[in-house]
Amino acid sequence: MLDENKKDILAWFFGHFWGRCAGALAALALMGFLLGLCKMPRFSLGPELASVMDLNKKPGAYEAKLVCVRGEVLDLRVEDNKLVRPYTVFSLQETAPDGSYDFINVISLRLPAFGKGTRVKACGYFNKVKQVGKDTYYNSILMNKFEEELSPEK
Repeated sequence: MLDENKKDILAWFFGHFWGRCAGALAALALMGFLLGLCKMPRFSLGPELASVMDLNKKPGAYEAKLVCVRGEVLDLRVEDNKLVRPYTVFSLQETAPDGSYDFINVISLRLPAFGKGTRVKACGYFNKVKQVGKDTYYNSILMNKFEEELSPEK
């Protein structure tokens, strides 16, 4: 079928030439992948634990980020707004060791299973300004997860 000369040419073409091209293409693909990896945004594995005081001092640094805050629940109320479905709003107060305190509004689209005075860890997306129906909330968290924390005396 194929004489010895044609076999040698085909062996050189597919062995030598394509072997080098495949190596060069693989090297270029690897280099492109590594360069692309450097330019990709960084994704954290979980929400960032933030201080309520830091959120209120530097709200721009946390805008639209997933954060968790710890504190005591104050002023838990259900808002029955006709423009949107009912939602729950509560304030979460964080107290520093020196006695100073600050609070942040947390908005939840479902009724949490805890009450006023409970210590919780609330996680959600932070917004400098959040519009819910006709109500406007500043420096608030749209809660998507919470954990009730046991107090030391329990």
